[in-house]
Amino acid sequence: MKDVWRFKKVNDMWVPKVIIGDIREVAPKLPNNFIDCIITSPPYWKQRDYGHPKQIGREPTPEQYVKGIVEVFRKLRPKLKKTGVIFLNIGYKYLKEELLLIPEMIALEMRKIGYILKNKIIWYKPNAMPTPARNRLNNVYEPVLVFIKEEGKEVYYFNINEVAKKPKTLLDYVNLLSIKPKDLLGARVTDSLRTRASKEGVVIGVKYHSNEPLEVIVKWQDNVVEDIKFGNPLKNYPEEILFKCPICDGTLTYWDINLSFANNDMLICPYCDKVLCLSKDTFPIPLYPKDKSINELRTILLENNVHAKEYITQQPKSSKFKKVEILTASPAGRLAIQGEKIIIKRRWRIPQPLICGYLRYWRKMRGATIDEIDRRLGYSYTAGHWFRRDFNWWGKGGSIPRPNDWIRLKQLLNFDDRYDRLVTEVITILETVKPHEKGKNPGDVWSIRLEQYPEAHFAIFPRELVRRCLLIGCPPNGVVLDPFAGSGTVGEVVMKLGRKAILVELIPEYLKLIRKRCDIIEVLDTTKL
Repeated sequence: MKDVWRFKKVNDMWVPKVIIGDIREVAPKLPNNFIDCIITSPPYWKQRDYGHPKQIGREPTPEQYVKGIVEVFRKLRPKLKKTGVIFLNIGYKYLKEELLLIPEMIALEMRKIGYILKNKIIWYKPNAMPTPARNRLNNVYEPVLVFIKEEGKEVYYFNINEVAKKPKTLLDYVNLLSIKPKDLLGARVTDSLRTRASKEGVVIGVKYHSNEPLEVIVKWQDNVVEDIKFGNPLKNYPEEILFKCPICDGTLTYWDINLSFANNDMLICPYCDKVLCLSKDTFPIPLYPKDKSINELRTILLENNVHAKEYITQQPKSSKFKKVEILTASPAGRLAIQGEKIIIKRRWRIPQPLICGYLRYWRKMRGATIDEIDRRLGYSYTAGHWFRRDFNWWGKGGSIPRPNDWIRLKQLLNFDDRYDRLVTEVITILETVKPHEKGKNPGDVWSIRLEQYPEAHFAIFPRELVRRCLLIGCPPNGVVLDPFAGSGTVGEVVMKLGRKAILVELIPEYLKLIRKRCDIIEVLDTTKL
């Protein structure tokens, strides 16, 4: 890749790259597989005349306008990573009293060139401009179309947690789920994770400190007794874990690893640009947080003759579900019918492609075939899934070995202990009705006020709208493209949120507005791209 595409940092912010030119001519010069996210609002059809012979938006018909917009994204398609996401804000227009479904027309054409429409966000404008029309309702919203590449539907980046709103009832649940050690005695326990056959047990003891449960002592149906860590009832598991690059000590996240494998078919460190996982010493090292000590200042509560109980917390249990004979999808219904119990979950959120690469390496080192591994473990058509990397949102193809299978694999392939804890460590959690700790899914209707921009004398792409799109669809340090940059709103937000921006704008006069908004920019010469 040319040095011109390497980003510089000033005052701990990535300097945006600005290109003055027609995106249809600039797009072929962009590096392939380079853009993480596209956030843009092109000129609307027949909305404004910029006086440029190559402008988009002055086409004679809406069909020609749609064709022009789609042509832009056809040219950008190879530049967008497999994991990339597009946020396209296009407004509706009227022609001879008829509402034109231009956004929907674009969506249908985008499908023909290999994009999938994942969402249509409704941007509701509380301060929308009034209309003098009395024969129709005022249009107070615009759609934001969210596209992904068809081949990326299993691996695209989409982080709702970054914009999720904390539920108002969270504090109420803090009280409801404040569990005392004695409350856990007799709790039913189910383990359907570690082995193929699910097993049942009951809590006969608790290890705790300052009335906070740290471990539960479980007596299984085969009379085996086991101590297992107890998870925070208000926390969701598996929990995030960071990894260290063994070459440069840079810190890699779950997404750094998964996105690199998805886009490059290999793991490249984002800090030193070295290819990892080529030898046993170049696999990333898990960085485990320090846990509270189980052995220091602990108290043990033990009662061997407990009876299994249906409920553990003071959660409201609606009696109206008790008479229902079929299982309901309602969380409250499941709680009332099935009761509460403790389940076994993985402790850590594991990047499946990393474990796949690790097992591939050691299988090659030992010269073992997948059929041999299946036979030695007593399985049929199971081991092959551990050596596939096509796993993410949709749960297809690849999988991570169960903790007990990992132990047996280790005996067979004789690999090191780098990921033993990562794969085998489990935690017990209370299965009950509770809000997500990160907050609820924000939904597809966003209320965001218009922003006035005196420099351009018209309302602009609101920064809050860009912020939400950016946090959802672009990983930290990712590259964001706005092919219709205008005054540079996207660049301003991208800089503040730790991402890298490429801004393409057709009208040369807008360069001064972009410079004013972003302060520091790097203007690229199109003849040298």
